[in-house]
Amino acid sequence: MKTQRTMKPIMMISIFMMIVPCSLMVNGQSWLLDGGSFVKKRKPPKTILVRYDAEGTVPDGATYMMVLNKKGEECMFEREADGGGTLFELHWKDEKGDHFAAWFLHAYEFIVPLDRTKPAEKYVYLVDTYTEKYVDGIKRPVPNDPDVEPVAKLIPQK
Repeated sequence: MKTQRTMKPIMMISIFMMIVPCSLMVNGQSWLLDGGSFVKKRKPPKTILVRYDAEGTVPDGATYMMVLNKKGEECMFEREADGGGTLFELHWKDEKGDHFAAWFLHAYEFIVPLDRTKPAEKYVYLVDTYTEKYVDGIKRPVPNDPDVEPVAKLIPQK
């Protein structure tokens, strides 16, 4: 009987160690990041639709691209200096253009005009300055202040 008692905790720990990593990454999506996923530096998106030069407040060494993800869907990619980065995969369209967003604590939204030759905008909504809402069936971050200003302008490269 002692063997059964010592095996239970070991089995519980083993099961826990298998479940936790699986719960953090499901279907390539990060459990911690709504609307997006993290990209390893060795696996950047291959299909680039538009490259941007950023003007404004952006992380050091960051570059921006509209890309296609592995499913062939349009996304915004914020590439870090090491080659990895974040794919903003939540996507919807309205009269302003294509929107891409993701959030964890802060929320990030990119608005890309339908005319891809015009500048896109990057918005950052700090904790407690946005609300998660379902709009047209899509859960997204909505700023509490409708007049929030973009933190950066993304100029399409020619």
